[in-house]
Amino acid sequence: MQLSEHDEGAHPGALPAALPEGEQLLWQGRPSVWGLARQNFHVLGVAAYFLALLLWRTLSVAAEPGNGLSEGFSAASVLVMPFLAAEAVLLLLALGYARSTIYTLTSARLAIRSGLAVPVTTTIAFELVEGAALKRHGKDLGDLCFTLRESERPSWAMLWPSVRPWRWRHPEPSFRCVPQGEAVAFKVKAALEKSAPAPSLVSTETARTSDASPLTVSP
Repeated sequence: MQLSEHDEGAHPGALPAALPEGEQLLWQGRPSVWGLARQNFHVLGVAAYFLALLLWRTLSVAAEPGNGLSEGFSAASVLVMPFLAAEAVLLLLALGYARSTIYTLTSARLAIRSGLAVPVTTTIAFELVEGAALKRHGKDLGDLCFTLRESERPSWAMLWPSVRPWRWRHPEPSFRCVPQGEAVAFKVKAALEKSAPAPSLVSTETARTSDASPLTVSP
């Protein structure tokens, strides 16, 4: 299904120039704020770390002679504000990146527009894509990671957070934490299959899998 640049959900400013004649806009979207907060900014991991510190501080102070839980809680309370401040900063960063990032799929290329201060658009022609992977995060969210030709090595730092984690030497541009990830994967699969050569779309079962394993997505 073709998406008009005037349709709801379209972001005409996401591409550096108007689409050339014959190229169709197929899909545009943004990453999930909560998805980025969890997967890129690790808000749950930070929360677990501070909660462990709070528990340790409470119990260690309460165990001292003459102290009780009230003294322990009082001593641990000094960690509450740093914890809340850290979580707030991470959530604001996730919100900022989610709102400044736009993913675009056309009939000929992929595009990633991202950047808090200076938005930069990275476009990737289909002929540069050797394969793609869908990595699920729960029932709805998913990462679409694109493997490029060996000769193509985009800047990992320039793409972040829209890049597959831990792929330093061969960065894989990615549509991170996309809502309705599997539905978007079908659109990407259909678009890539119309190109030549056509890479296959692959998938993982869960986000806990460290690497995507080949699995053709089917209805």
